[in-house]
Amino acid sequence: MSRKTGDLGGLGVARVVSVHVSPDSQDSPEPAVSEELSFGDDREPRLGGWLRAHRGLVGVVAVSVLLLAGVSVGGWVLYQRSRQPLSPPDGPWPQTGTFSAFLCQGGDTASEACSDRGAVTAEEKQAVAAVLNTSPVVKDFHFETQEEALANFRALPVAEEDHAHEALLDTIEAADLPESYRGAIGPGDWRALKRRLEALPGVSRVYVFRDYFWRGKADLSIALCPQAGESYERCEGRGAASQTDKDDVLGRIYALPGVEAVYFEDRAHALKVWRHVWWERAVTNRDLPNMPEAYYVKLAAPPVIRDIRKSFAGVAGVAEVSDVSGP
Repeated sequence: MSRKTGDLGGLGVARVVSVHVSPDSQDSPEPAVSEELSFGDDREPRLGGWLRAHRGLVGVVAVSVLLLAGVSVGGWVLYQRSRQPLSPPDGPWPQTGTFSAFLCQGGDTASEACSDRGAVTAEEKQAVAAVLNTSPVVKDFHFETQEEALANFRALPVAEEDHAHEALLDTIEAADLPESYRGAIGPGDWRALKRRLEALPGVSRVYVFRDYFWRGKADLSIALCPQAGESYERCEGRGAASQTDKDDVLGRIYALPGVEAVYFEDRAHALKVWRHVWWERAVTNRDLPNMPEAYYVKLAAPPVIRDIRKSFAGVAGVAEVSDVSGP
């Protein structure tokens, strides 16, 4: 009985009336099921007689088919829901961060601290290193030369549509970039560290950021065009991504190999993340239209960002595709 019920379930509810009883099956404990949709011209007498003789059995078959059909519909609903993106995780919100202390170059007129002096001296570099070695919040740090700064700049991933960055890559030289100290910091008084570094001769600028919220939670970010799209070259001249755009992007995300989880970040959460990273900056709700909505994707393996960017090249509503899985 279970096998035939399963066959009927696969045909859908409408097949309940497609039970075909052959003359040789009247004494059989189970009805013979046919794929035919018609009983012929005499279907009413034949079906009516069988139903009257096997009312209990027909009830079991019908209920079984309805249950199987319900499972099928329910499974489809669950499948559709499983493809809906998740809300961002509640946390954790990192309390660690990074710092960059840029040093004076010769002829540096952009920095007030360096405008009336020459390049940083060896003794001044030693003083910066001494502060970093004695700071209770500095976990580790390293010195970055101009050549290393250029190599790191050239290694940054660049979107194919970012023509300004491409032009900069063609013209920039090591001498254009400052030497710096960079490192990681733990919880503590970051303002005190920044004040100590900025007070040292030979230091141009100091930046301190909290670690990115999505690091470790996702590997890939697909930012959508915001309401004010001037910040993204791909979004110039158009408004925010439409629902049709979002649905198309989501479908393309699920077509990527090894997708484990997909999150959707709205503008309010994006603003919260921005405030967390730029903890010193006064970020207000006026910045909300500039915040892009985004999909964040957790993958089974680290993304090959160049290949993924190609798969989203020219897709309507996509502002930027980024790798967020780095250190």
